[in-house]
Amino acid sequence: MAGLVGSGRSNVAETLFGVTPASSGSIEINGKPVNIGSPTEAIRNRMAFLTEDRKDTGCLLILDVLENMQIAVLQDKFVNMGFVDQKAVSAKCEEMACKLRVKTPNLQERIENLSGGNQQKALIGRWLLTNPRILILDEPTRGIDVGAKAEIHRLVTELARDGVAVIMISSEMPEVLGMSDRVMVMHEGRVTGFLDRAEATQVKVMELAAQ
Repeated sequence: MAGLVGSGRSNVAETLFGVTPASSGSIEINGKPVNIGSPTEAIRNRMAFLTEDRKDTGCLLILDVLENMQIAVLQDKFVNMGFVDQKAVSAKCEEMACKLRVKTPNLQERIENLSGGNQQKALIGRWLLTNPRILILDEPTRGIDVGAKAEIHRLVTELARDGVAVIMISSEMPEVLGMSDRVMVMHEGRVTGFLDRAEATQVKVMELAAQ
């Protein structure tokens, strides 16, 4: 897993995966160049992105847990002849919520009534339902309690072990050093260096961050 330290047409996918378009560079997946021109194309290339601000750009607070979890897969998966197989998608969401230990009376509970940690787990579940091979987590444990943080760390470790490429962006130094196999340090939008797990220390990260 990599850790990162750093100081068009509108549709549901673009709302959920809104990022600033790249001005340069290229993207390769398994050695093959891909053109990611929209969030929809990113999802179809099995990329997923967890926003750092779950309340403003993550959770749809007036909707229930089920609606929040299923929304990223309704465009391609579980759709036949223009109709959603609601029974199938609900079953998958129930299975994912159970796997992630989302504490909620049921999936019809409004997501705003859940704790911050359970909201975060529901959002992670949203993206895991897309079966990503590249998972970008931006501050995945910000504003949640210690227990939920440990559960998310456990989940991320399992995903990396199962072959998912996890890129975790975090401002918490212990989290970066404890979770990452490789650390990329950035300063004011520039990459200032890379550190493998064995050589990554707080001192070396801060030295690179100051460049």
